[in-house]
Amino acid sequence: MNYHQETNDFNHLKQVIKQGFRYIPFISLVSIMLSCTLMSSCSDEEEFTSDRSAVLSFSQDTIRFDTIFTGITSVTERILIHNRGNKGLKIKNVRLESNGTSGFMINVDGQNGSSVQDVQVLKHDSVFMFVKANIPANTSMKPTQITDAVIFTLESGVEQKVILQASGQNCQILKAEMLTSDKVISEDELPYVVYDSLVVAENTTLKLKEGTTLYFHNGAFLMVRGKLEIEGSKEKPVTLRGNRLDKMFDYLPYDRLENQWGGIILAPSCGGCEMNYADIHSGNYGIICENTKGNIHITNTTIHNVAGYGLYLKECNALVANTQISNTKNDCVSIYGGFASFYHCTIAQFYPWNNQRGHALYISNYLDENEHLIQSVNFYNCFITGYADDEVYGNMGDLPFNVNFYHSVLLTDVSDEKYFHDCIEESKDSATYQKTNFKTFDTHAYLYDFRLDSASVARGKGSATYSSIYPTDKDGNTREEAPDAGCYQYLKKESRTRL
Repeated sequence: MNYHQETNDFNHLKQVIKQGFRYIPFISLVSIMLSCTLMSSCSDEEEFTSDRSAVLSFSQDTIRFDTIFTGITSVTERILIHNRGNKGLKIKNVRLESNGTSGFMINVDGQNGSSVQDVQVLKHDSVFMFVKANIPANTSMKPTQITDAVIFTLESGVEQKVILQASGQNCQILKAEMLTSDKVISEDELPYVVYDSLVVAENTTLKLKEGTTLYFHNGAFLMVRGKLEIEGSKEKPVTLRGNRLDKMFDYLPYDRLENQWGGIILAPSCGGCEMNYADIHSGNYGIICENTKGNIHITNTTIHNVAGYGLYLKECNALVANTQISNTKNDCVSIYGGFASFYHCTIAQFYPWNNQRGHALYISNYLDENEHLIQSVNFYNCFITGYADDEVYGNMGDLPFNVNFYHSVLLTDVSDEKYFHDCIEESKDSATYQKTNFKTFDTHAYLYDFRLDSASVARGKGSATYSSIYPTDKDGNTREEAPDAGCYQYLKKESRTRL
């Protein structure tokens, strides 16, 4: 069980995210300032027209915002206002049709307000208009469509408009909230947006019913010192995600990026965690568990696309079944000491943002030179794969290493019969072998569907002895006599369960 990093192909998005303010040389800056001064002096001699046929053009005639939580200011959208004519145009007034009551706000050529006066656009030139929204709360449980318009009145009397559209969703905001009494959250309530933290105190239970979504602001996290019960269903999972509902690009929602919020921390005092059909994605980490006194039971859950660890278990007692843990910067699963059993899990390390990614699976008797004895860790009918030459790493040292793999497909050397029992070693017989295992593997739009492809090496590699404990897969499909390894059972398209 060795680990080797493999170079990953990065596309333009890494540069977009990591590129900060670009340094402008002093000479260039002086040149720009001189140009601006010359333009300003020339504007006094600019010839303007009031001909009604001379009009503005816009980079877009409608600005549409994705769903916005009421009471929370949106991101800023921008539009270019062009004058393509041979003479300058004077805009007598730019105003919001609603006079500012809709929640939209504008800035035109540096001027703020629901109404802006006297804007000049020189010939063959343009100015910026910036728009953002803070939609007032209302009484609706469902998103409410908001429409406004920006009216441009030229000196000639001609009026032009740009349409503004948004969808406002009422919400409940929690800021550094401490729950000291039991709380149940259901989908019948307004969605919760968490700032800073949501902490479940000792001897307190937070229960999330099916269909519930918790939205977390950047850096916000869920800390459980009491108990956490997530009761999702196949049709209505419980979702924990970031609160950005907009897009970085037309094809790329922020919800598909990592590090949009914190994650879940199960503290040492945690009295237990029961999690069924949860969708935990795009955080800084997935679930961190350290010395929790209660048992951890995770089934039919997805932990995907996080900037740290997916599932981190230190001296815990955990049962994980029918669960997908995928695309994490650090290890998808890290286990330091304790007890853990994994049944029919897909652990896939295809983190796309950095080639210095962790392992799919890391198991160790040591952490920071301290001993944490692996008492018993077992994997049954699992599929563990990734980009590296070896995705399973064990650090036993001089201590007993009570780790076993049964009827699993693993990207590692499985020849040691002390640890590997009827396991299949995944081989790299082609440059695209990882992609052929799965239904969707789109590294451009960061879309991954880890359901099995017809060519997947995991098909039929499990054992009915262990699938009898979990006879249906994560999608609720019945496993066959020769079950597939991992959390998904392959189905032909015509028989696949509709989600």
